[in-house]
Amino acid sequence: MEQRSYLGIEPLLGEFRAHMRMTSTDLDGALTSALKAAVNRAEHEISSVIALSGFKLQLSFSPSIQLRWPIVEVTSVKVDGADVPAADYHLEGDRLHFEKSVHGDSVEVDYKAGYEVIPDDVKYAVFLLGGRYFNNPTDTPEQIDRTAAANLLRPFRCWGKH
Repeated sequence: MEQRSYLGIEPLLGEFRAHMRMTSTDLDGALTSALKAAVNRAEHEISSVIALSGFKLQLSFSPSIQLRWPIVEVTSVKVDGADVPAADYHLEGDRLHFEKSVHGDSVEVDYKAGYEVIPDDVKYAVFLLGGRYFNNPTDTPEQIDRTAAANLLRPFRCWGKH
């Protein structure tokens, strides 16, 4: 199971509001929903976390665990509820590897991932998608033209391992 908390949405919201040429905060709830949907869609396109986010991952033990990319920091690792010292695991790309001495039944990893500075092309693609989602709330994602956003995101796509 994975839980996510968006840490980087609030600063992005102000820029998105300006992109939408809105000065009032009255519709921030709807803007935030559209922005999160756009971020999720763009993340799906490029296989990377865009908005800085905190993640809590809980799963069965494995000696190697794939995390979301780009990883900013691992804040906590627990096996069967006990803290695992940083010396007993290491990161290799988007994977967390345990030393052979570490084993158990369950793992909990708290970490942060996402761009600390979002590239302008990625940000603009998110704003294009978010604007379409906000202005067309009854359309399904399949009905919204994503060509311009997809073209902006194409150079940022990650294929295979990080």
